[in-house]
Amino acid sequence: MARDEPGPAQGERVSDWVTPGGLISGRRLPGLLLATGQFLPVSDIHRLANTSTLTRLVMNTDGEVLDLGRKVRRATAPQRRAILSRYATCMVDGCHLPAHLCQIDHIDNWSDGGATDLDKLGPTCQFHNRDRYRNPDRYRLYRAGKNRWAFAYTGPRPTTAFR
Repeated sequence: MARDEPGPAQGERVSDWVTPGGLISGRRLPGLLLATGQFLPVSDIHRLANTSTLTRLVMNTDGEVLDLGRKVRRATAPQRRAILSRYATCMVDGCHLPAHLCQIDHIDNWSDGGATDLDKLGPTCQFHNRDRYRNPDRYRLYRAGKNRWAFAYTGPRPTTAFR
């Protein structure tokens, strides 16, 4: 069957047809040029978009994943290394437990829709992690620097019953 317009057919290699701007004979391609050199028609792109789940993925220069959105709950090893380079202690004011002994916690609780993204994670000791989850009204979140968060404890202070 003869085609009316010049250009690559579906599945045909198009590396010889395409200019650096993605043009064939002065017209933009109605599809996608894959890294393999094959042409993916726009109909296939629409089908994939309708049947796929998109995941935002941010990687560092070494190819290690740093941001995972809601697909994964726990921080990865590269995320943990990056977090430990930002924090020396638990991110709750006044807690001096070293960050390497802390749990990696979501700034916005995972159960409330928090994402496992590098800019939304920080170290909290086990006590503050659990207490902040159970009593979120006792903590106030604030920026402690460009890439750092901190929590100020605002809840009831323990009273001394001894006299």
